[in-house]
Amino acid sequence: MCGIAGFTYPAGGGAGAARAESAERLRRMTASIRHRGPDAQRALLLDGVALGHTRLSIVDLEGGHQPMRDAATGLTVVFNGEIFNHVELREQLSGQYAFRTRSDTEVILAAFLAWGIDCVRRLEGQWAFALWDPRDATLWMSRDRVGICPLFYAELPGGHLAFGSEAKALFASGLVTPSLDARGLKQTFQLWSPVAPRTSFEGVRLLPPAHSARFRAGTLETFRYWDLDFGVEPSTASNERIQEELGEALERAVRLRLRADVPVAAYLSGGLDSSLLCSLAQEQLGGTLRTFSVGFAHARFDERQHQTTVAEQLRTQHRVVEMRDGDIGTLVPGVIFHAEQAMMRSAPAPFLRLSEWVRENGIRVVLTGEGSDEMFLGYDLFKETKVRQFWARQPTSKWRPLLLRKLYPTLSVSQQNVELLREFFGMGLEDPGSLGFSHLVRWSNSGRILRFLAPDFAASVVDEDPMASVLATVPKHVASWRPLARAQYLEAKTLLSGYLLSAQGDRMLLGNAVEGRFPFLDTSVMELAARIPERVRLKGLDEKHVLKRFAQGRVPASILERSKFPYRAPIAGALVGPEAPAWARELLAPEAIAKVGVFDARKAERLVAKLRAPNAAESEADTMALFAIASTQLLAQHFLTPRPLPQADVDAVVLEAA
Repeated sequence: MCGIAGFTYPAGGGAGAARAESAERLRRMTASIRHRGPDAQRALLLDGVALGHTRLSIVDLEGGHQPMRDAATGLTVVFNGEIFNHVELREQLSGQYAFRTRSDTEVILAAFLAWGIDCVRRLEGQWAFALWDPRDATLWMSRDRVGICPLFYAELPGGHLAFGSEAKALFASGLVTPSLDARGLKQTFQLWSPVAPRTSFEGVRLLPPAHSARFRAGTLETFRYWDLDFGVEPSTASNERIQEELGEALERAVRLRLRADVPVAAYLSGGLDSSLLCSLAQEQLGGTLRTFSVGFAHARFDERQHQTTVAEQLRTQHRVVEMRDGDIGTLVPGVIFHAEQAMMRSAPAPFLRLSEWVRENGIRVVLTGEGSDEMFLGYDLFKETKVRQFWARQPTSKWRPLLLRKLYPTLSVSQQNVELLREFFGMGLEDPGSLGFSHLVRWSNSGRILRFLAPDFAASVVDEDPMASVLATVPKHVASWRPLARAQYLEAKTLLSGYLLSAQGDRMLLGNAVEGRFPFLDTSVMELAARIPERVRLKGLDEKHVLKRFAQGRVPASILERSKFPYRAPIAGALVGPEAPAWARELLAPEAIAKVGVFDARKAERLVAKLRAPNAAESEADTMALFAIASTQLLAQHFLTPRPLPQADVDAVVLEAA
């Protein structure tokens, strides 16, 4: 994984003072994302385009330098990510292209020359690349199927375009002035992330997952090349054959993601997904796997007992880093700087520390388990959808809603609480076939944050309906799918790509120059999961049933039997507790909140006082609102009043000769 940046400019403008200005602009852009690729920072000015790259060396350490150019055609690429099937593609293309390196970057060049931009359909991996074709002065961009690697862009006056792995690269260019996007913020507060292509910043857009783009003669066109299809006909194969196919797909996905010229380790959370991946990787590596985990001093969040059980059975070389409330609070500013968006949870903070811990231990590539819950129906949201669909058939039933107690055992059965349960979970029962039915409860719950908005800010986005905005991006045919299939599609398009793989994934990993690899998001695994009957993935209310069966004998029985443990990290204690850092006191002060103008200062003050009180009862709605306020304050501080880049970082960018 690396960082890319660049911009187009008038052809013939690469000489004299204009060239010097473009070179300095490009070097600042590249330097701003140095954390993504500390091994080398290179920049190249061509006629009509400037391309920059920061390298995290993983494959072909000596020969994979970028920007990479094909001498015969001038085709030039900057690439962030990994093409895991580059070995097979190289063999296929070797008769058509004279390879000079062993890098997967050069495979992209060869594939484009052979198949054009449709080459992305043949790539298995995670990527964001920009490719300049001087033969017709076209800039091509593409992003992987599920959005593991980010790619931002901004259309500029005069018919030009700038792009970068992070929005901060666009700001560093001086071509884009940072300003918060009110609609993007409102969408984030309800949906957990802006609806792509919208971002947290005015004029900055995000290329959606599974999309490519063509920029030529001042015109930008984007188009989808792939999509998740949970509407396929379920497999009629026997359960035994399904197990075999699943095993073959997962073993291949892990094997491909162990390809590297540096050691590959793994994150171990203590749950089913990471434990299974570690088991498969340990077998393929012959017993040399290193695993890394986060532990919490606060017992409510700690999973070290389960992590240790797995590490001991698999005999991995295991390391744990412990987090305290004060550690979380100290890390949050860095989290928001790297994530470039507001958040409702502090969960990414331990991941930022974990990637630092991994890097300190000499590791730069890790396997991680994201995507399994979305593909194999692992979240409570899917079980909740199943119960609510059943309830909707008899919406006046007194006992059907009580099935929710199987998901949330702490729910009381008093008459008063049954009515509250009806009020909270019963929304939308009159129309269970609606596209957004599965997510109404979650979106309504997080939408309570909107009550804290400042009146003027709320008025400026009164016509923005985040739920309508995200549903408008869903292809029409998805509405005809089965309820759980619709729920999966929405979950993958919102929480997975917009938050888990970005704010909690790529940004926390690359903040410390560590690459994450996600076997459950292998194309074959995803497409197989979609074909496995829902009753096999979610048997009754037993989530990931088929995965558990496959994992038998591969992971400890206690891991298969334990209840799913949602990953969380402290919020109130980290921001307003005794160990809260100075920045939180400053930015959560009423005058600071009023200055930014997104949230109502008085309401925020009352919330802080409530959560700061001894033995305060912390509701999820309150802590989410607190973190949304704090993270928005940090977003404004980091990007509306940015600090200059260290000149040493700018000077370290090597400007190569064209």
